[in-house]
Amino acid sequence: MPIFEYICSDCGHHFEAIVMGSQEASCPKCNAHHLEQQLSKFAAHSKGSSSEAPSCASGGPCCMGTGGGCNMN
Repeated sequence: MPIFEYICSDCGHHFEAIVMGSQEASCPKCNAHHLEQQLSKFAAHSKGSSSEAPSCASGGPCCMGTGGGCNMN
């Protein structure tokens, strides 16, 4: 389901809304439809305190180089 982030132009409220098809979002605080859609920020959470990328055990093409990132340039 697509989740969009908005700022209400009328009251300044920041919120997220699930909008499907031709539905139109409205501000949950003041019910206005004057909204500015924001770019969503991707967030990833992980367990542990290590900031090091996991190592690749398969040895495939995306495991060559450092940090386990794909070096298929």
